[in-house]
Amino acid sequence: MPIKRKIAALFLAFALAACEGAPDGPQIETAALDNGLEIIVIPDYRADVVTHMLWYRVGSADEPKGKSGIAHFFEHLMFRGTQNIPSGEFSKTVARLGGQDNAFTSYDYTAYFQRIAKDKLGQMMQMEAERMQKLIIQPDIVAIERDVILEEHSMRVDGRPSSLLAEQMRKRLHQGTAYEVPVIGWRTEIERLNADDAQRFYRRYYAPDNAVLVVAGAVSLSEVRALAQTHYGPLRPSGTPRTPRVVAQDLRVADYMQPEILVDARVRQNSWRRYYRLPQYQRANKRQFAAADVLAEILSGGHTGRLYQKLVVEKKLAVSAGAYSDSSRLDNGEFVVYATPAPQTDFADLAQAIEAEIDALKNLMADDDELRRAKRQLVSDLVYARDSQQSMANIFGRAAMLGLRPDEVLGWADEIENVSAEDVRQAAQELLVARHSVTGHLTGRVNAGENES
Repeated sequence: MPIKRKIAALFLAFALAACEGAPDGPQIETAALDNGLEIIVIPDYRADVVTHMLWYRVGSADEPKGKSGIAHFFEHLMFRGTQNIPSGEFSKTVARLGGQDNAFTSYDYTAYFQRIAKDKLGQMMQMEAERMQKLIIQPDIVAIERDVILEEHSMRVDGRPSSLLAEQMRKRLHQGTAYEVPVIGWRTEIERLNADDAQRFYRRYYAPDNAVLVVAGAVSLSEVRALAQTHYGPLRPSGTPRTPRVVAQDLRVADYMQPEILVDARVRQNSWRRYYRLPQYQRANKRQFAAADVLAEILSGGHTGRLYQKLVVEKKLAVSAGAYSDSSRLDNGEFVVYATPAPQTDFADLAQAIEAEIDALKNLMADDDELRRAKRQLVSDLVYARDSQQSMANIFGRAAMLGLRPDEVLGWADEIENVSAEDVRQAAQELLVARHSVTGHLTGRVNAGENES
């Protein structure tokens, strides 16, 4: 399952499993400190462990122009030294205490987390508070991490033709907005990042009033709030509002009929993909996005999905095919359709067959069994998500970054259950619009299909 579809399925699985009225659903509690730090607590007393996550409302889409990659840069720098924690000791300390830690960056947020025994929660807060405002940023440290990130770029982007194509496609799809820049950044701009850039970024965004603390596990709100007040409470807020972004209201893509073609001798198997640009979640009809998730499941639902049945089983045009909807962003989302063509399949024939299935959903409503199966499949992939503290902390933290309250997450179940066949048809008509899309071809053949769809 593609990672974006895993994220969407995880969100839906937990939301449906934890809907209001379920006797064993989570009792989410919230609070805030005077310095602006928001707190979300998800009690779970099945084991004497906790997941401690600190989410910052800053991602690659918030980077200053010409400084791409600096949000991801901090995912690395934060594991360097602080005034009281030597370089590299943060993760070593967590490991010595029997825990695990990591971090990740997206367009919209950066998050740091530890899974640890409950009695070490205070120590985790102390350490996170330390690196929130006492990180040591020096030219030599920045230079070392810059080289590490450039090597990561070489492996994850330069060394992967599929990643290069995705970058090119998203640059066209989101042209004129912050999402046109990859999260990892452009290589030429990463090479120029320096300690002064890092200091400015750190002072602006790494502050309690730009963060959300999420704790899942064997703790109560009162326990978490007391510890948070001790360790995070003394930290000073930045008082700097988030810079407004440019969000595309006109979803049309220039030259949408011209595919983005990447020819690379390293490619052993061709691939086809299409990205549709979606409206901004906060300004759109929520029912429409719920219907988009169901639509993606109807197209992509394992071996029973329409794309697999038509392209792989019936027509033998592809060896795999699917779709997913990714609307969980502050700005414009994406609906993605993808396929791996069979060895003798032309891109044009493949595109025609895929478009026929999409057109069928635009013109004819899904039958009751298909609709019911799609809704059920949205939760069956990850039906045990609520058994994972990290999953719970991830879901509610991600939702907070998108401006959603916990009750809105829990209420997503109703949105899915209320999706009708007509809702799915309308979502296909209104969201899967050709002129709102970019198509990509990845091939190892030098003369492959420049004029194909």
